[in-house]
Amino acid sequence: MISRIAIATSLLYAGPALAQTRPQALPPPAQPDQVPRTQAGPLAPAESTQTPAAGLNSNKPTNQPSTAKEIVVTGHFIASGAKSAMKMDVSVMDTPFSVSSYSNSFVKAIETTKLTDLLNYMTGVKQSGTTAYDITIRGFKSSGDDRNAIMVDGLPGLTTRYASPPTINIDHVELVKGAMSVLYGQIQPGGFVNMITKKPQRTPVTTIELRGSTYDSKYRNLFDHNDITGNFDSTGPIDSNGTFTYRATGELLDGHGFRDFAFDRQQFFSPSAMANFGSTQITAQFEYHHVRQHFDVGLVAPPNAAGTLYDINLVAPITTTYQQPTDFRTENGTAENLFLVHHLGGSWKVNASYRHVNYNSEQKETSTTGLSQIQGQWRVLRRFRDLITRRRYDYADINVGGSLDTFGIANKLLVGINFGSDMVNENRTKFFNSNVRNAKTGACPVGGTCLDIGLYDPSYSGYPAFDSVPAVNPTLKNQDILLTDKFVREHSYGIYVSDLATITPWLKLTLAGRNFSETSAVEADARHNPGVIDTKTDKKNLLPAAGVLLEPTHHVTIYGSYSTSFVPVDPSIVDINGQHNFRPVEGKQYEVGIKTQNLLNGRLAATLALYRIDQDGQITQENCDYGTCGVQIGKGRTEGLELEGNYTPVKNFQMIFGYAHINAKVLSADPDKQFQIGRRLPNVASNAANLWTRYDWLYGLGLGLGVTYTGEREGVLPTSANDLKPLHLPAYTIADGAIYWERPHYSLTLKVGNLLDKKYYASSGGGSLGKFQIVPGEPRNITLAGTVKF
Repeated sequence: MISRIAIATSLLYAGPALAQTRPQALPPPAQPDQVPRTQAGPLAPAESTQTPAAGLNSNKPTNQPSTAKEIVVTGHFIASGAKSAMKMDVSVMDTPFSVSSYSNSFVKAIETTKLTDLLNYMTGVKQSGTTAYDITIRGFKSSGDDRNAIMVDGLPGLTTRYASPPTINIDHVELVKGAMSVLYGQIQPGGFVNMITKKPQRTPVTTIELRGSTYDSKYRNLFDHNDITGNFDSTGPIDSNGTFTYRATGELLDGHGFRDFAFDRQQFFSPSAMANFGSTQITAQFEYHHVRQHFDVGLVAPPNAAGTLYDINLVAPITTTYQQPTDFRTENGTAENLFLVHHLGGSWKVNASYRHVNYNSEQKETSTTGLSQIQGQWRVLRRFRDLITRRRYDYADINVGGSLDTFGIANKLLVGINFGSDMVNENRTKFFNSNVRNAKTGACPVGGTCLDIGLYDPSYSGYPAFDSVPAVNPTLKNQDILLTDKFVREHSYGIYVSDLATITPWLKLTLAGRNFSETSAVEADARHNPGVIDTKTDKKNLLPAAGVLLEPTHHVTIYGSYSTSFVPVDPSIVDINGQHNFRPVEGKQYEVGIKTQNLLNGRLAATLALYRIDQDGQITQENCDYGTCGVQIGKGRTEGLELEGNYTPVKNFQMIFGYAHINAKVLSADPDKQFQIGRRLPNVASNAANLWTRYDWLYGLGLGLGVTYTGEREGVLPTSANDLKPLHLPAYTIADGAIYWERPHYSLTLKVGNLLDKKYYASSGGGSLGKFQIVPGEPRNITLAGTVKF
């Protein structure tokens, strides 16, 4: 019998295991190809943790009447299984890599509606920019062009690029750390986040939630800037015997963040259907996401008086924005997903998945381009830009896996192939660069147009309307070349094989390899070079991974592993000469660690890991004549220690905790970038920690408290010997609190974020642009959420 702690969370999740589950409920039976202890550990979640097309949850709710003293049991914050690391149904204890599975219970406990809010509670992970993909994992940064940084059911391609994915459609989130290209292809060496979406269930359940948020801070008065969100989640059978089931989730958001002129309007809808024909199961899913937001790239840090550094203490108030009030970005994305599982007999089965993403966006914005002193006052330099983007992603993965014995050795084999096709069309219809004022007189050149704005006292009047200026500035030279209309296509495939071999009851080995190829083509610039095709193919004959696991007891695993990564640079990125002459980004990881489950009478599960990652060829950014250019640095290295766990000190009290120590720096550089050697990689704190606790007692009442600590970080990585000034982002500690009231069919949650109203800076932009793209953290905010379930 599984010992499950009584932790009550919001009833938004509509899976059958959440409906009035009792502490006496037995775990679902293990499947033939599952390691038994996957279901036997103390962290096995009570809610569904389905992997793509993994099957209907056999847990069914009891229908006993509730009592006044009943506590709803919903499962642990970290689950014991995480299929993403090895694409097989094995326990975390049998995985020689660091992997965590954050349950829907945890998503609801911290009361969030977007994935970004989870990052501070993921050990070794931080936000590192303004797009949804901008994150650092184990010290290495992904960017807005790294489609594999955040995946959906194991396949790349979000339906939005800037707006963070909503959590309404997430069953759980799996974090895989390390250079995992062997199974997935283009993965940055730090790892990736995999969102496992909710799948249809047989038990009919519908939940509706309404929430409102506001600020109560020295930066924003109560009810000045408010958010209203409504969402729903409905699932159940379509026919009487449950062969066909459905699920539909949706969300509407009308938000006004704490920044000046901020607005955020979103619509999300995702219906799905599942057909279960005995040995074959097919799931089809659709996603629609529309976003319209104020364009905002953050704050600007000027140099100090001595000119020795970019001084974070000299930035404007955190509410300040340098974009015009009418600036906006719209994103429209759709996705069609198809999952198939076919059981061949015994433990063998075929898994197939396919994802198609269709994305369109437009942004009319006043970009931040620099900083200048005019008449002794700092002014932010800007330009007008209109960019229309189309993206099409098609990715598929097919694998066959199962168990067999060879010469007394038990093997779990996996053989698969994945392939993908991308198309990106970026059309700059306006790229109007500003004229520069006379530093002494402040006068704009005769006939010119100056778009600069005050650093501390920005006034948004006196500028020409966006649509009134021409596509380029006629008073500047060689501007037409900036109006590009570029088409880029990529095609990739990989073949992989993996084996988990049980040599003895206490010794297991893993071996895996991948053959990878990608062909990219910059097909044309419709305005300047129509029909010109520049094709490049990157291949890797072998991407290996290996691991060893020593299991002296049923509750302890000691492991070591080696893994690799390989990422061809996005072909749309050019250097300061307008060329794409970048080598692929490669990484190697060495990791050792110890994992535990069921310690202290089933109350503790934890992982301690030591690792070193070497990367060659990371891409960073700088301003150039083409707008933004890529700069390839030499070799970077991160060395670190991580501790993460889930602990239940007493009944009804649960905590998730984590600590990460990371030493991230540049080891070597190209001849013209020797000044980078020894510099810290941006947005990487040497020390970071997180803790979330929750205690529930009688009558459905509960308390939650979370604390996150992020140490000092470097905000820029210099790309020019003429500008070596650092930007130090200070350390910060943030506390969050929540009060819960849970009943079987309704709930109320009051959460206060940033309880002490601390001013902090979450991240900076990439490369040398970091000083112009500083992202401030949210001040104290209050959220009240109510959920009804029927």
